[in-house]
Amino acid sequence: MTADLDHATRQIASEEFVRNFARALWMTPAGWLVVVAMAWSLAPRDSLILWLAVALVVWLVCVVRIRRVVREGIDHVRHRRSTWGTALLDGAGWGLLPLFLMGHDPTLDGRLAAVHCGVIAVTLGIYITEPRALALHVAGTWVGLLVAWTMSDGLHWSILFGLAVMHGLTLSLLPPITDRVVRGIYLQQANARLAEQLGEHLVAAEEEAATDPLTGVLNRRALERVLDKEIARADSAGMVDTCVLVLDLDHFKAINDTHGHAAGDEALRAFAARIRVQLRQTDHLARMGGEEFVVVLPGAPQTKAVEIAERLRAAVAEAPLVDAPRVRATVSIGIARRYAGETAASLLARADAAAYAAKRDGRNRVVLAGD
Repeated sequence: MTADLDHATRQIASEEFVRNFARALWMTPAGWLVVVAMAWSLAPRDSLILWLAVALVVWLVCVVRIRRVVREGIDHVRHRRSTWGTALLDGAGWGLLPLFLMGHDPTLDGRLAAVHCGVIAVTLGIYITEPRALALHVAGTWVGLLVAWTMSDGLHWSILFGLAVMHGLTLSLLPPITDRVVRGIYLQQANARLAEQLGEHLVAAEEEAATDPLTGVLNRRALERVLDKEIARADSAGMVDTCVLVLDLDHFKAINDTHGHAAGDEALRAFAARIRVQLRQTDHLARMGGEEFVVVLPGAPQTKAVEIAERLRAAVAEAPLVDAPRVRATVSIGIARRYAGETAASLLARADAAAYAAKRDGRNRVVLAGD
């Protein structure tokens, strides 16, 4: 195991242990209810109340310590002493159980011994990623058991022997299981991160495949998919208006001839950026090729399309696209409103013909497509 992997698995083990411990602490009072039900008629009430008071104090200290670790952000190095100390205290709390409640009735003694076995069984699931913390929990339990053994006559040696065998087997069998569990969690998290990265790469690849590399707007293939999608949506909604604008920069060849292709590329980028800020969030902008662009206006009636087209034409003409060298341009725009049943190819062809008419009629104008 490399140092990085060792650090990662230790951190995972610590996080799993603390989270499991925090959840288990809130279930501890249920265990008290089981003990109370067992001892209610078989042990003196003052002994039962005293045990509950001691258990409550230990429980509250454990809750406060673990919540502080969670609040600070679990770190297996910084919080090791705190979490291990809490495990020791938790074990000692259960280990003191015989001091208060054993020795009053043989039946109750047997039941409480079973409770101790149940505690270690439940604890195994909590501590499965931290065998060292489990060892401290068991050590705390034995501190409590030895105190109970020396201070009262209720704890028989056979109970101690049975618990010692169970604790010994648990501690000896847990480490190899822990290693497999932690490595499994590590691989699960690594696979999740890998899947997330792969998803991000796929999204980036899809975006790149749908984007014109020069201007950053949709390319022709993406435009075709978008237009087909909007037409299908319009048809399913009962012919909601859909309009298409074809925008053709005027005299673009002269820009390249006068200022060079680098300036021409910069002008195209600036043109696309200026058009994009004038559109609605639901609109789509694409570059068909060269200096020709297309705007898809979902749900826009013809009057709204004319309004948008005039705004785009004015936005291009009002200020230079590039300041150095100074490049001014105008745009000719053709508008086509889709008719019922019309295909994307037909809609684009009519808008393109209208843009051609705008250029033929003097440029820097908006023309509506005919039937």
